[in-house]
Order: sequence, then structure tokens, then C-alpha cells
Amino acid sequence: MAYNLEGQESFQEGVCRIALELHHSAIDALAGDDEVTHEGVHQARRLLKRLRSLLELLRYAIGKGTYREGSAFYRSLARQLELQRDISSLIEATAALQVQYSDLLKTDAFGQLTILLEAEKTALLQGPAGQHSITEPVIQALQQGRERWQQMALPDICLEDAVHTLFRQYKAAHKLFRKVQGQPATEDMHEWRKRTKHLWHFHELLLHSWHKVFKAYIKYWKELGDTLGYFHDLALLQDKLDAYEGQLPEESRRLLRAIAQEQMNALHRQSIKLGERLFAEQADAFARRMQGILTAWDMPGLSRKPV
Repeated sequence: MAYNLEGQESFQEGVCRIALELHHSAIDALAGDDEVTHEGVHQARRLLKRLRSLLELLRYAIGKGTYREGSAFYRSLARQLELQRDISSLIEATAALQVQYSDLLKTDAFGQLTILLEAEKTALLQGPAGQHSITEPVIQALQQGRERWQQMALPDICLEDAVHTLFRQYKAAHKLFRKVQGQPATEDMHEWRKRTKHLWHFHELLLHSWHKVFKAYIKYWKELGDTLGYFHDLALLQDKLDAYEGQLPEESRRLLRAIAQEQMNALHRQSIKLGERLFAEQADAFARRMQGILTAWDMPGLSRKPV
């Protein structure tokens, strides 16, 4: 599916179409057999994030109550899938570190950690909150949640509301970009990541407003989002190393923490370099530029009344 508004449809039609397609794709991802469980959960969580970004773009057009209800709904569904996705992400992060450092370090610390993580994942899937007991309620909720988009009322023209959302998210992300330079707090990096992902998804939605330019922006918003995502996974991995005290040899824990921190430092430097380009302009200038682009696009229901 394409997560893009199309020029031949109205803004209201496009929003509803995309939301319904996202619901359908998330349901399909979670309905797979056990062999595709991890990838299905991962894909469903990505789709839920895009649904939240779509809702965020409409924040001021649909009103505070509708927005808060929808945001809480999708956040709840994502959290139901969180434990399974998080443990799989830690296994992937450990494997990535092992590939990167295996030629430099001769240690079985990676293997020891992977065994513990795999055992935790198996226990999660086989326990009371097993695979189907996790995914089935989410599938049912997504099937019911499609109605909110079919019944959603939007103003005839949504330009000012959409630009206000873009301004608000960019301003918050810009502030966090300034804040995380130097020695960043993990919580601030996580918040920057969330804002960045909204901006990435907004550019995807609005791709056809200026295709060649937005395609380039999407590439770098995605790169920043992925970089911050890996940083987040390594921060969770460090927390997990603390939780494995007594199960993992102290020497292995210290080594793995040091390796994870070294990689996090490199990811931080990379994210700052990307941020210097993506956040080069102030929020007011960003909003004016986006308003000009969307006005020139002349999309029915966004910058002009539908015919």
C-alpha cells in the first residue's frame, strides 16, 4: 500500500482511504502463522505508528476529544504488542553488535546474552500471554476501529489545521535536537525519535505535493528515524544487562555495556549530523515553507474547497 495522499482525490477521501488500508494491512500482518510472528508484529507496530501520525496530522481538524480518544486507542494496541517486539529487537541489536565487533573481540558474551534473550522470548510466547492471546484482541480492535475513520467529519478546508500540526511537531523536534547535543539523556533521545518519526510520516503522506523534493526529504527523515531507533534499542539492551545481573557473568555484562555505549555514542554523532540538515531552519520558516507548498498543490479539501 502507498502511504501517500493522491492529487486526484480530496484530502478527506485520501485520509479515509489510507486509514482503512493501514487497518487492513495491520490485520493481515497479525493474522499470519507462527513462522512469521516476529515480522508480523513488527510490521503491525509500524502501521500503528503511521495511523497515529495520520491522526496527529488531523489533530486540530477533528477536535481535542476525538483526537485524544483515537490516540489512546492506537497507543493501547501498540503497547499490547510491545513486549514481544522489544525482546525481538534486543536479539536483533545483539546480533548487529556481534557482527560489528566479532573480528575485534574474541568473547562468548554475545552468545551468552543471546541465549538468555531467546529463552525470555520463548517463555513469553509460551506463557499465559502467548502469541495468539496477544494478537487476537488487537485484530478484533482494529476491525472495529475502522468505523471511526468512516464516520469522521473533517472541515471543508484543512490547510491551516494541518500546517499548525506540522509547525507544532517540527518546533518540538527542533527544540529536542538542540537539547540532545552534548551528553544527551536517553529519555530526550527517545522523545526526539518519536517527533522525528511523525515528521517522516507527514512527509510520506504529503509526498505528491512536491514529489522530487519530498522524496529526498523522506530518505533522510527515515535515516534519522532508523538511527534513533537503533540508539533506543541499545539503551533498552543496557537496561536488560542490568536485569540479567546474576544470570550473566559480570565480566560479560561490563564488556557488553561498554560495546553498546560505544555504538550509542557513534549513533548520537550520526544523528546530530543528520539533524543539522533537517533542522536547519526555525519552526516559523518551516511552517511558512510547508504552507506555501501545500497551497500550491491545490488539493481539494486541503488548500481549497472540494468541487
